[in-house]
Amino acid sequence: MGGWVSEGLEIARRAAALRALEYLDAARVVGLGTGSTVKVFLETAYDKLIGKTLVASSIDTALLAKSLGLSLSDPIAVERLDVYVDSADEVDPLGRMVKGGGGAMTMEKVLASAADLRVFIVDELKVVPRVPHSRPVPVEVIPQAVSIVKRRLEEAGFECRLRVPQGKMLPVITDIGGAIVDVVPPKHMEPERAADLLDGLPGVIGHGIFIGYADVLVIGRSSGRAEVVSYKRLREERVGRSP
Repeated sequence: MGGWVSEGLEIARRAAALRALEYLDAARVVGLGTGSTVKVFLETAYDKLIGKTLVASSIDTALLAKSLGLSLSDPIAVERLDVYVDSADEVDPLGRMVKGGGGAMTMEKVLASAADLRVFIVDELKVVPRVPHSRPVPVEVIPQAVSIVKRRLEEAGFECRLRVPQGKMLPVITDIGGAIVDVVPPKHMEPERAADLLDGLPGVIGHGIFIGYADVLVIGRSSGRAEVVSYKRLREERVGRSP
């Protein structure tokens, strides 16, 4: 059974990656997210990415792109992106997402905010009725502020767990030096409210609730088909609140 599921996921991811290739045609500067689905996209899109300026959201993605022989630019040298391509841990029908399982959510959000077009590719199992669903929300915190942030969130009804490497006591540290606290908001709390609370909490560097970032969602199916959902209109309606 596990082998069948793995094979179906691989087919779904590849279907989504293939469908997303069309968004690269006119792009010169392309931002890249982090994770296993982005890896599939990079391998699938190799020919279309040659000669383009690529900006990676993490060391993992940068090393993968480099191993494929693709050219990379440091984010500090880039002011805007034509297209940003990423995946999500969970996404709901409104295009709200939970991201950051790989710990790169802060730079992913920075790059996404600088892109003219933002494309997210997922397999069908990532689509949920409402986020967050079964995955915690990663929160990146200044290491010295971990205890204070955890207390403040717990007082607000969040469940909190410091992410640590297996068998270790020290926290996982991200590429940009933050510690990760995985949190579960109160069940009654809307994701918009949770995002606002996290955004306003001193000590928080970034978090994995992404609202208003998806222009295009490509959903890969285990059948080999891919469905495209556009949120462009939703993004325009959120002018003034969107990132």
